[in-house]
Amino acid sequence: MMSISSLTKSVRVALLATTSAALIASTGVYAADQEENDIERIAVTGSKIKRIGELSATPITVISGADMMNMGITNVADLMNQLPSATVGISPETSNNTIFANGLNQTDLRGLGSNRTLVLVNGRRFVAGSNGDSAVDLNTIPTSMVSRIEVITGGASAVYGSDAIAGVVNIITRKDFEGVEFDASYTQPQQSGGEESQFSITAGGNYLDDKLSTIFNFTYAEQEEVRSTERDFLNSPVNTIYNPDESDGAPAKIAYYGRKPLSWINEAGVFEDGNGDRYTFADDGSMKRFDDGEGLVEGPGSNANYCGPSCDGYDPVDYGLVRTPLERMVFTLNTDYEINDEHKIFTEFTYVDYQSNGESSPVFHSWGNWIEADNAFLPDDTRQLMADTGIDYFDLVRMDTEFGNRTYNQDRETMRILIGVEGMINDDWDYSFHAQRGQLDENTVWEGEIWYDRYEQAKDAVFAEDGSIVCRDVDAQAAGCVPLNLFGENQASQAAIDWVGTSAGQTAKTIQTSAGLVVNGALFDVPAGFVSAAFSADYRKEESETNPDQALIDGTIFGNTASPMKGEFDVTEFAAEFSIPLLSDIFLAHDMSVDLAYRWMDYSTAGSDDAWKVGLNWAPIEDLRLRATRSKSVRAPNIGELFSPEGQTFESLTDVCDAINVELGADSNRKTNCQAAGLSAGWNPTENFYRGNTPGFNAGNTELKPETSNDYTIGAVYTPNYVEGLSLTVDYWSFEIEDAINYIDANTAIKYCYDSASLDNVYCSRFTRDATTGDIISFVQSPVNSATFDVKGVDIEAQYDYPTDNFGDFNIHLIATYLEKWETNPTGFAEDLQVDVGEYTDPRWKAMFSLAWKYDALSLEARSNYRHSAVGDNDWKPENNNYNDIPSYTVWDFTGSYTFSESLSLRFGVKNAFDIEPPRNPYVYDGAGYYDTSGRSFFLGANYVL
Repeated sequence: MMSISSLTKSVRVALLATTSAALIASTGVYAADQEENDIERIAVTGSKIKRIGELSATPITVISGADMMNMGITNVADLMNQLPSATVGISPETSNNTIFANGLNQTDLRGLGSNRTLVLVNGRRFVAGSNGDSAVDLNTIPTSMVSRIEVITGGASAVYGSDAIAGVVNIITRKDFEGVEFDASYTQPQQSGGEESQFSITAGGNYLDDKLSTIFNFTYAEQEEVRSTERDFLNSPVNTIYNPDESDGAPAKIAYYGRKPLSWINEAGVFEDGNGDRYTFADDGSMKRFDDGEGLVEGPGSNANYCGPSCDGYDPVDYGLVRTPLERMVFTLNTDYEINDEHKIFTEFTYVDYQSNGESSPVFHSWGNWIEADNAFLPDDTRQLMADTGIDYFDLVRMDTEFGNRTYNQDRETMRILIGVEGMINDDWDYSFHAQRGQLDENTVWEGEIWYDRYEQAKDAVFAEDGSIVCRDVDAQAAGCVPLNLFGENQASQAAIDWVGTSAGQTAKTIQTSAGLVVNGALFDVPAGFVSAAFSADYRKEESETNPDQALIDGTIFGNTASPMKGEFDVTEFAAEFSIPLLSDIFLAHDMSVDLAYRWMDYSTAGSDDAWKVGLNWAPIEDLRLRATRSKSVRAPNIGELFSPEGQTFESLTDVCDAINVELGADSNRKTNCQAAGLSAGWNPTENFYRGNTPGFNAGNTELKPETSNDYTIGAVYTPNYVEGLSLTVDYWSFEIEDAINYIDANTAIKYCYDSASLDNVYCSRFTRDATTGDIISFVQSPVNSATFDVKGVDIEAQYDYPTDNFGDFNIHLIATYLEKWETNPTGFAEDLQVDVGEYTDPRWKAMFSLAWKYDALSLEARSNYRHSAVGDNDWKPENNNYNDIPSYTVWDFTGSYTFSESLSLRFGVKNAFDIEPPRNPYVYDGAGYYDTSGRSFFLGANYVL
């Protein structure tokens, strides 16, 4: 019989192999809290089977919470964004102009989309981070409560259900703590803007004769905004212009370095007289000629829309916000109560309240802002100019800065309550049952808005008989209209601003209710070991609704409309997993086992579906382990995709069945299908169809079905006994996703309705024809199951621990991902295939490297993040532009910590130590979510335990 110490060692060795990319964590990341004689079955992410001395076939990355904080990271999302296997989802750097998403922090494994990445907390689902979505907002997870993060970068729907196509992020929180812990940190960029601060209190203890254990945490974190004017590389952007050199072979566009304000609009107002000369207004409201500064940008096309940096035009750089501010408070309380030695009750409570403010330019009028010659606020010289050049009115083009920048203020409240019971059924079997309810309340307020009608009334100011200035419209006067002076900056009265300006808002609610039961244990013994199993049953209900202000519904304010939405679905799931040992301790089979998993799901919206997984573990010798998995994963459509309300839109349509376009089809399908639809040869739409835009709607699609992914991984883990502390891991992975949900515009639907093999396809139902004329009279732009993904690559991990007697302990660690293939097709037609691998969004290589040294109480680490050189567009040709190449990018962080005593420790460091800017390229100069925009930053943190 194996001794207790030998069994403990085997558990730890297995766990090392399981953590295929054990970022920062050492061999004992799981076992560190175990005593040498404490043997228990261990729950490994990727399976609901608890195991002894065995590992999952699925590669897992493990990050410890303590090491994450030592890196100066105060948000889980910032850590996930650094992993080579992940990319940035929605974040404060990418969401500023996405009104309902400001400040969200979501992760995106393999770049397949945040909705295809399942985030769990302690192995259980968490309420979504935004209305109608399924992705979890990582702002709701306090870093000081994180024990470790386990990341599966492979399909896991058979184990965890929908949304796990790209993988699973399982956040394990701290569960056992005695005392009071204070933690604080501050990050200061070298250039102003982007400062970060965090403070947390953690308290815990054991009560009632150690039957009750609790851990409570309060975290306050604040992240300041970053404006374009606060970073040198953003203050001097890199844009594009049409090439002034129009000779044969010259690229059509070239990079333009520096600012280039718009030459036709500004904050004071721009207009043209009857001769086509441009004028604006000085600070005192007097008229002046528009100053082109260094002159209009030379060249063809739209170049003349821009002028030199000192001109009188509007410069968007002055209004740019590249990182939204974020302020959050998180309360967490977890408890365990032992009913007896075999059963316990556990609870988890989370409350989060955070605010984030997006910002965009002020309200603007780029056309149709007509000013009459009798306007009372017109300067006399302007009125005379109009008379001299023969015009009775002009179009005043301006940024209406009187009302301030438009801001999108988000307040999100998340509350989650979970209660469960777990314990032993007998010596071989245990159980766990939980029920939970999570709720997200969102309150969005738009500031800096205006009433359309009041603006029109107030700007049309005339002299009354008594010489006072009033609004021309008598009814508007009776309603309280205050005349608005638009000629120059800061000329409007506060009363007029208050009359015209307004705010609007929307509330939204998301509710998740779920319950789950897992029973797992050993079925029977076979010569190679125990056959283990886990059986689970889950129920989940998702509900979402939005309630915009009536002004947004009616479209009576500038630039924003919204419609109420309400939707829900529920799903019932049953799953089974089996781990079957095949061989053990024989020639070329130190051990071999097979993992099997199957899940059946029944959605109230999408119907029933299933997922499965087959995995193989084979260690031909003790030092080498080979593993492979093959699985089918699914993702059911979320509430937003299903139930987004209809919002009216207008589009200029091309009818491929008209007499000209029907002959341009790639094959005979188009002509055949057009005739089958009742449109005879030589048919044409009416003139009314060609003359105007067709009304239609943007909406969800209740006919959506689940996406399906066929994926596999093949890998090896090598931990040679003759080189203690060395581990090498290589895994090849592949995702092939079919029926992926994709938003289709009206013209695409019309084209592929008739270019498909028959009229029985997902596109033809997206528009309606008039039964008499054949004209397309309406359409719906909505998501359909039309896209495919084919993504393949290799993950590589190497780690070497080298302890010394006199010079401390060294650790070298490398994680890298090589992207072999990235192809997506939004429609399923060969001509629409997009090959993205090698573009800056999906570079061939991404890597993290670290070198760490620990000597007594001092720890130091150098860490680098690398993105391979890339291109802007794989379809680039020399005649397109001169800026397609994007160089490689490496950022170095230097961090450290010092432990003064068991109670006090200090951490410190500099991030982006060499102040590396994003590549000076039009595609990515602003970071684009992939490159650092904070610049060199210094951080300091302290931890004190009472």
